[in-house]
Amino acid sequence: METRGHRFSPVFIEVLMSFAPPTTFSDGTILTAANLRGNEEALKIYLHRGIVAGDFESAKWIDTRHIQPPYKEPFSGVQHGVSGHQGGQWAGGAEIRLQFATKYLSGQGRQDSDAVHAFPQTSFEIDIRRDARILYHYWWEAEVGNDSSTATYQVAEAERRMTIIPFIAGGLDNAIGFFNSRAIDGRNSAYGVGVSYPIGTAETYPQGGGYHAKQGTIALDYASVGSTQAGLAIHSTVDRCGLVNWGCIIEAYYL
Repeated sequence: METRGHRFSPVFIEVLMSFAPPTTFSDGTILTAANLRGNEEALKIYLHRGIVAGDFESAKWIDTRHIQPPYKEPFSGVQHGVSGHQGGQWAGGAEIRLQFATKYLSGQGRQDSDAVHAFPQTSFEIDIRRDARILYHYWWEAEVGNDSSTATYQVAEAERRMTIIPFIAGGLDNAIGFFNSRAIDGRNSAYGVGVSYPIGTAETYPQGGGYHAKQGTIALDYASVGSTQAGLAIHSTVDRCGLVNWGCIIEAYYL
């Protein structure tokens, strides 16, 4: 849970029945700082060390007014509440919020490179406070190339492609190797699907003409505490690639 400038863990509150302050006040009693401070200190001690099972109310009583509202991060669109994280972003429609990838961020088009970078706006970093089940939903439509540049160190023009790899947990370092089965290739312009490449994909769904699309969900039980990421990783040997329509949602439910 977060507020501006502060972070704190979600808490659950019970009704306390048996605390007795050392000083009680009635009409006409003079309020002194010492007595008020003494009551506050006694309550602190009771809350930290003095509560026993019999102090809790047995009947169910909690409702929405007892639960702290979630904090929403306006830039990412993700909110964090007592039950976990939820939120996402989308393109707003075809060609409204285009996002771009390029070979110049992933190995310059060299044949032996498996470097990746994140597609902007499609990745999230969330702070997990306890064991959780994380789901990352994604869909996209992409256009690839045309790239007919002639530098000799590059993959041949007919073999150039953009590979999109959805990933979850561990960041971009986990994209290659752990999530290849989720990857899809989009070939340079109207070329077909290549078979020899350092990354490769378990499945490809090309639709020709430099266009491709896919949707899916990754689910993962996460047993660590701390920050983790989910998003779309890109490896491209094409100089200009774009997501022309896309959406992504992350959910994390505390177990």
